[in-house]
Amino acid sequence: MDIISILKIVFGVVSTISISGIVVWFFVKLSANTLADNYKKKIEHNFEKKIESYKTQLEILKTTTLKYNDKQFELYLDLWKNLQELKFACIDLWNIANNSNLNKFATSLKKTHRQIETTSILIEDKHYVEISEIIKNFQEYDTGKGKLIKARNNNSIERNDNVDNYQIEQMIEYNRDRKDRCLEIIEEMKASIKDLIKGKNEF
Repeated sequence: MDIISILKIVFGVVSTISISGIVVWFFVKLSANTLADNYKKKIEHNFEKKIESYKTQLEILKTTTLKYNDKQFELYLDLWKNLQELKFACIDLWNIANNSNLNKFATSLKKTHRQIETTSILIEDKHYVEISEIIKNFQEYDTGKGKLIKARNNNSIERNDNVDNYQIEQMIEYNRDRKDRCLEIIEEMKASIKDLIKGKNEF
C-alpha cells in the first residue's frame, strides 16, 4: 500500500468522524433546544396556573372583605344609635331618679350589652375595650341609682335614719363619677368610629 492510499484512508476516516461529529452535534443541539423549549413551556404553564390561583384567592379575599366591611358598617351605625339611647336614658335618670327612669335605663343597658357581646366579632378591639368599660360603669351606675332611689323612698316612707344625708351624698357622687366617665368615653369614641365608617382603619 502506497502513501497515497494511506492518506486517502486517513482522510476518509477523518471525514467520516467529522461528519459524524457534526451530525451528533446537530442532534444534541436539537435535543437540547427541544428540552429547553419544553421546560420553558412547563415553567410558563405553572406560572400561569399560580397567577390564576392568586387572582382567584384575591377575588375571594376582596369579596369577603367587602362583606365584612358592609356588616361592620351596619353594626356600628346601630351600635352608635343604641349608645346614644343609653346616654339619653342615663341623663334622664340622673335628672329624675325614679323607678320609671331606672327601668328604662336598665332596659336600654341590657339591650346594648347584649348587642355588644353577640356582635363582638365585628367590633374593633380598641372599641370593644372602650365599650366594655362603658357597660361596666353603667352597670355600676344602674346599681348605685337603684340603691339611691330605694334609700330615698325608705327615708320618705318610714321617716327613719337608716340612710343619712351623708350616705346619700356619697351615693350621688359615686353615680356622678360613673355617669361622667361613660359620657366621656362615648364622646372619645365618636371620632374613631367616624374614621372607621369612612374607611380610615388606623387601629
